[in-house]
Amino acid sequence: MDTNICVFDATRPVAINLRTPAGVKTVRVRFPSDEEWMERQRRRKVIIKQLGRGISETSVLNLEEADAALLAKIRQDDEPAVDAFEATKIFEQLSEAEVDDVVQAGDGFRVTIRVMGGNTVHLVQMPSAEDAIRYRRGFARVLDLPFNKQELTVNLGAAGSLYRKLTQSTEGYAGAVPIIHQAVAVKAAIDALDAGFQESAGPN
Repeated sequence: MDTNICVFDATRPVAINLRTPAGVKTVRVRFPSDEEWMERQRRRKVIIKQLGRGISETSVLNLEEADAALLAKIRQDDEPAVDAFEATKIFEQLSEAEVDDVVQAGDGFRVTIRVMGGNTVHLVQMPSAEDAIRYRRGFARVLDLPFNKQELTVNLGAAGSLYRKLTQSTEGYAGAVPIIHQAVAVKAAIDALDAGFQESAGPN
């Protein structure tokens, strides 16, 4: 058993400490529901502008506004005051989910993800090529806009559907796995699958 495995409980209140020029602000919140994470992601519009010569510029619209709106729903106190930019910093902490390791385990992958408080582990079946293609089609929606721009919207629900299909077991959760973690585990498994294809293909 990995001693770094935490027990992540999405039902437990969270105290977020924000460092500001005026000192540390402690903001108490509940962890967002899967539906709230998905709505937040839908409201964040990623704009990609092609500048030519293979160079592009990426910006996120509605970033602070979406975070401020969701923070108002999940806050469990009224003080201290928090602006929209500080709300975004709070969600950066709440959404922490970084892949530490992916190793093949039988016919699947053991994905270790660093979240608030420590590590969690997800044992997922190896996705099929069809799984990967259908996931990519459903996960991101791209619209072509005037002036060499594209708008990208992310659908976390596609990751959640594939996670439920592939997951065999988890470690480090007191209850359900948040969809924000599910999305990271699914992407890690698909990236590992793609890497395996590239290795088997060889340099030619």
